[in-house]
Amino acid sequence: MSGAKTFLLELHCEEIPARFLKPLTDEFAMAFSAWAAGQGLVTSGLEIFFSPRKLAWRGAGLPASQPDQTDTQVGPPQRMCVGEDGQPTIQGLKFAEKWGVEFGAVRFEQPAGKKEPCAVVTITKQGRPTADLLAEALPGLIAGLHVPKAMRWGNSEFEFVRPIRNILCLLGDQVVPITVDGVAATSTTWGHRLYHRQHPEPVKIASPEVYEAALEAAGVVAGLEGRRTRIAQQLDQLAAEAGGRVVADAELLDTLAEIVEFPKIVRGEFPADFLELPKEVLVTSLREHQKSFCIEGPDGALLPFFLTAANRTDDPAGFVKAGNEWVLKARLYDARFFFAEDRKHPLSDRLEKLKALTFQRELGSYHDKTGRVVALTKALARRLSTDDEHIDRALEAARMAKCDLRTLMVGEFPELQGVMGGEYLKHEGAHEEVWKAVKEHYRPVGAEDAIPGTPMGCLLSLCDKLDTVAGCFAVGLIPSGSKDPLALRRAGQGLVRILWEQGWPLTLADLVEAALKVVAPKATKPEADTREALLTFFKDRVAYQLELAKYVGSVRRSTMAVGWMDLVDLKLRCENLSLFSEDPRFAILGQSAKRIGNILKDEAPLNDFKAALLVEPAEIDLIQHLHRVETQHDIIVTLNNLAELADPLEAFFNAVMVKCEDPALRATRLSLLHRLRQAFLRVADFSLWQ
Repeated sequence: MSGAKTFLLELHCEEIPARFLKPLTDEFAMAFSAWAAGQGLVTSGLEIFFSPRKLAWRGAGLPASQPDQTDTQVGPPQRMCVGEDGQPTIQGLKFAEKWGVEFGAVRFEQPAGKKEPCAVVTITKQGRPTADLLAEALPGLIAGLHVPKAMRWGNSEFEFVRPIRNILCLLGDQVVPITVDGVAATSTTWGHRLYHRQHPEPVKIASPEVYEAALEAAGVVAGLEGRRTRIAQQLDQLAAEAGGRVVADAELLDTLAEIVEFPKIVRGEFPADFLELPKEVLVTSLREHQKSFCIEGPDGALLPFFLTAANRTDDPAGFVKAGNEWVLKARLYDARFFFAEDRKHPLSDRLEKLKALTFQRELGSYHDKTGRVVALTKALARRLSTDDEHIDRALEAARMAKCDLRTLMVGEFPELQGVMGGEYLKHEGAHEEVWKAVKEHYRPVGAEDAIPGTPMGCLLSLCDKLDTVAGCFAVGLIPSGSKDPLALRRAGQGLVRILWEQGWPLTLADLVEAALKVVAPKATKPEADTREALLTFFKDRVAYQLELAKYVGSVRRSTMAVGWMDLVDLKLRCENLSLFSEDPRFAILGQSAKRIGNILKDEAPLNDFKAALLVEPAEIDLIQHLHRVETQHDIIVTLNNLAELADPLEAFFNAVMVKCEDPALRATRLSLLHRLRQAFLRVADFSLWQ
């Protein structure tokens, strides 16, 4: 057998929950690639296809036959295999017999790690047909897939995510004969259920290359990306026809692409009087209950239309549209009821009710958390503002921030935490700074999300996240490895982003000390341990922030090494050093900084500098350049001056013996190097510049 062939495997099942589709296909692809490599079957990897009822994989370039394999076996020492008469011993004959060769095929070599020549034999195994190897391996690879909620059906002992109804398995145009849970592989599959109402026979797949086209003709778009692209195009088209644009929601787009086999977007309508509800309520209600998109006009206001996906090629009688409109209207009546009921009482009435809502067992209720956030807000606001009215508004926002957790609307849609509090305060006539701060204080909720749009919102968000992180650390709830059930890393990263983008004169050490004071009554761990853990935690978050800002590794390492808690200073150093990062003089400066570090490694800091002792032209020139660096405070000028130090430093090391015999001269030169190192460390540790 010769030539390369394409492999195709499809498991046609009953409806599989969307959350299992990609993990299962990815896991099999990895397991298959590892198995193929172990068998010497070179493949370029597997294409992945999945839809609600299908898991499929296709790999091109699989050899028709496994290559011959050679294996070298090492046996006993030569002296034990061959007697003094030159004839093979019983042990030597047994070794040859074990590997199925004549003794004449045994050679004697000294393998690596052996102290003397040993018996060595090379065994060549003829490669087997790939189809045979696949037939043996595939049932085990399928059965080995990890399913969090595996099930069994009927009398079967086979566990899988859902019952397997059909298996398509081809190598080229030949069926690979496998059987899984009593289902034997064939060269056919099944398309969309509606298609088979008129075409009762299974769909014949002549070869792996026609898989996608054959399925589409039977009403199934095999690839996730193909379904996603079609949905996005139809959404944009139908929204434009309605005079608006789609309210973007990448997560919902992915969800729709996963739960349909053939995407067809349908536009429906709802009564315009529901537009009196806040935009976020409508968007959330349509997304959560109906998996539907909203349409907004050029001004950002919603239009009375929605877009949803039908799992079929058309909707000729309009049943899909009508059914969605009917259900959606009922959902919106519920939302309107919640909105009206919640506004019957001021939001502040719910502050005391927060005592019955637990934030964390050891940290107490949300009422307790609110008290800590208010205290943090007061401490930090006074460092950022001298306007008492502004500070009072910040404290009011902190008191009201969590009250909407006791509203009907947030009970129905937890995603609207904060948003509804802001909306209710707006309807009550609260100051704009207050209601906006409450509305956006959960942001950023992820790496792609923006920070709050107002300074007060940023302050409230920072204090809320700081209390969460510091409080959890104070009671021993610290993320470890990949485990972070309370999303503390996300909260910490959001806090760092706010500081980074706002440019406030607050260091992370300041924040940690303020937080330790307010969480002290609840703390169960020693304060010193909590402080150390928090600083380590925030240092990691700052390092990641520098990555997000796309600073190169040399800039990140060298700047953080000399200080990372003051983000205003760190950002200034990173931005300006990045401008100089391609300057070749900095590479020379890095080498000189390492040399200075090595010379001063075992030397105590010296202040015994006597300029009169320095008479070499190279050291006098270096002093003059150093003086310009030490007297400059503008960072750009400082960086220029540091870059100009590269050549004088190199000349100095070429001309001067630092650790000379004269004690006074030696002390002066060491003191000069110490001053140089301190000058470097004003910006970065250039010894880490690579």
